[in-house]
Amino acid sequence: MTERPRNPEERMVGWIASHQAALHRYILSLLPDRSLAEDVLQETNLVLWRKAADYDPERPFLAWAFGVARHQVMAARRDAGRDRHVFNDQLVEMLADEHSPHDHTSPVQEALEGCLNQLPRQHRELILARYEPGASVQDLARAREKTPGALSVLLLRIRKTLEDCIERKLGPSALS
Repeated sequence: MTERPRNPEERMVGWIASHQAALHRYILSLLPDRSLAEDVLQETNLVLWRKAADYDPERPFLAWAFGVARHQVMAARRDAGRDRHVFNDQLVEMLADEHSPHDHTSPVQEALEGCLNQLPRQHRELILARYEPGASVQDLARAREKTPGALSVLLLRIRKTLEDCIERKLGPSALS
């Protein structure tokens, strides 16, 4: 059984943790330097935590987080302004607009986020880790002292749980 967050701080930590991969991809799409992107992700996490009181839980978390990340990217770009490998501001704005959810998260994405938050912590962390760039079943299995086959079966069960949850929320034709 999934333990529900007891307070707003726990909920915020859960949202930040469950959206790390999406935030990382978004920041990487705006910054060509992987090391700088990782620094910006950490700064974004700090700002999200500090501004937690400003977040309206009635709105999609990811859209708000992307807005914060966008500001952090622009600040990092301003600081690195002398580097000849930095995109110009217009290009970054275009990329940000193209990749931003604009508060229009799809119903399936919203249902998935809700279903991810209902998973036991270990399952949520595992499924999110599997979709990190460069992650492999073999590496995850080794880190968790499981066989790749056993881990694959567990991942399949977690995906099925997520699929069933989304279908309960949106109806059976939602994923067709």
